[in-house]
Amino acid sequence: MDPTGRIRHEYPRLPATVEVIDCTLRDGEQAPGVWFSLEEKLRLATLLSASGVDVLDAGFPASAPGEVDALLAMRELGLAARIGATARPLAGDVRAAARARADEVFLFMPTSDLRLREVMGITREHAFDTIRAGAELVAEAGMTLNVVFEDATRADPGYLIDIAARLRGHVPIARLVLADSVGCAEPVSMGRLVSEVDDALDHDVVLCTHCHNDFGLATASTLAAVGAGAKAISCTVNGIGERAGNADLAECVAALTHLYGVKHAVDPLALVGLAETAEELSGVHTSPTKPVTGFNVYRHESGVHVDALLKQRRSYEFLPAEWVGRSIEYVLGKHSGAALVRHLLRRAGIPCDDASVREDLRDIKLRTERRDKSEFHAAYAARRSFLRSALAGQDPGAVVDAHLRDAPPASWERV
Repeated sequence: MDPTGRIRHEYPRLPATVEVIDCTLRDGEQAPGVWFSLEEKLRLATLLSASGVDVLDAGFPASAPGEVDALLAMRELGLAARIGATARPLAGDVRAAARARADEVFLFMPTSDLRLREVMGITREHAFDTIRAGAELVAEAGMTLNVVFEDATRADPGYLIDIAARLRGHVPIARLVLADSVGCAEPVSMGRLVSEVDDALDHDVVLCTHCHNDFGLATASTLAAVGAGAKAISCTVNGIGERAGNADLAECVAALTHLYGVKHAVDPLALVGLAETAEELSGVHTSPTKPVTGFNVYRHESGVHVDALLKQRRSYEFLPAEWVGRSIEYVLGKHSGAALVRHLLRRAGIPCDDASVREDLRDIKLRTERRDKSEFHAAYAARRSFLRSALAGQDPGAVVDAHLRDAPPASWERV
């Protein structure tokens, strides 16, 4: 099915192609309890670059010495993807990105009044002066500048437009990233924001979104932004990231291909391997029903569904399993029907009649209902235990105890 005619009528701003920016190595690693070793970062960076991702938001060099080392090691790999570094608009952050030999900098600054006034205690004009100074340092260092408006979906759109327009007068901006930092945008409002900013900037700056998934809308809002004219997306493998995570790489590129007819450079055959690797290395396990790459996505048990699928694959499978290198699977279980039993027997060259098929089905359903579920309970308990231990982070009490052990005895007050 070619969706482009209908979709482009509904979304006249839809670009022909989009850039894909992956943030797994930075925002993905910021998920509570998650960390990657240097070797794991290089493995992920290699896979992401080989998959066709255009830009890696590869780390936050100023946050830890190991971040600089990781980006330098990625540079030695000769990756096709451009290597980006996240930085605040501070001289030290920009210098750290330069030491890491980043191709690009994602320079972020809060933009909502809540963050500026109530958290940072600064005015809008002070915020502009700060980000302008940081942007000029990035440009002077010869790195590509991406300006990230943090908390853009809770900011005044007029303020966003004003500071973006003024910044352009000082430095070249490769991309303007509108961040839905707390996942509070819904697709309609995200599309409206992108359209408004795009029009105000005369379509001269590549717009991108960075959506969080607190309400389960990160992928939908990312796609709405593309429909409104955004020419770049940011996402993570399996959607891992802060709190509920980010827009998922596989979901975004699958929808761009099959629903929107928008081109990108990501190889769909790499998606399952990426998802499995990120799951193993992060410790954040995905659901079998996770779209595009989940274990159950191309598996079918229901008798009604299987009967239709055996006659016409598209009846219950719009997203082809082969697109990601998988195959359709039929599962025998409590909800199976006669069509699958007949299909299996005939494929094996075994004659069957309705009575024998009914008997086989009765046995299948009885065996399913009599299965011991202790394995289910054990797996659930093991997962709960893993989450409490492996993703728990460091014990806060240990920090306090270390200081108490090292502190000199308190002096007695004189009576």
